[in-house]
Parts: sequence; structure tokens; C-alpha cells
Amino acid sequence: MVYSGIKRSSFLCAIGASVAFAVYNGWLSSLHMAPGADLYTAHRLVLAGLFATWLVADAQEGQRAPTFDHGGLALFFFGLYAPYYLISTRRGRGLLIFVGMALLFVLPALVEGIGSHVS
Repeated sequence: MVYSGIKRSSFLCAIGASVAFAVYNGWLSSLHMAPGADLYTAHRLVLAGLFATWLVADAQEGQRAPTFDHGGLALFFFGLYAPYYLISTRRGRGLLIFVGMALLFVLPALVEGIGSHVS
């Protein structure tokens, strides 16, 4: 019960953070400016942390036996661990979830590209 709330919160916060940064990035792009590289790095770290939290809560909720530590390693090796975990536990649906996660990582860049071509 608690884990589903954690999963929902981390998922909604990841969407909110990505959309907020995308809107800010699009606004700056319309003014022919761009945020610094450190803001992109912070965005990626926040999303990776939120998605790692989602992965840990999902593993605890399903009481799946972890192959290794789900805490720090899920965050530090997120790019390798997330597709492995999602595809091994959900098959095709897990691949779609991972594609959705990846789209949230690139959403600000997509909005910047669209904004720079429109204005």
C-alpha cells in the first residue's frame, strides 16, 4: 500500500519536473537564449533519482528478489539497470515504460528544438 503511493508520487514528480523544465527551456528558446549545462545535468539527476525511487518501490511492492542492491546502484547504474529491470519483469510493457522514461529525459531538448524553429 505504501509503495504504490511512493511509486505514484515519484512518477508524478518526474513528469512535473520534466514539464516544468521543458516549459522554461521553451520560453528561453523563444527569447533566443538557453539554460546552462548545469541545469540540464540537474534535470537528469533529479529524473534519475525519481525513477530509481520508482524502481526500488516497485521491486519492494512486487516482492521481487533483487539481483543486487536496489538502493544506490539503481541510481548510479540507472541507464543499465532500468531497462534490465523493466524488461525482465514486464517484457513488452516494460519496454514501453522505459521509452516513456527516456522521453521525459529528452522532453526539454525537444521543446527547445521546436521553440527555436517556431520563433
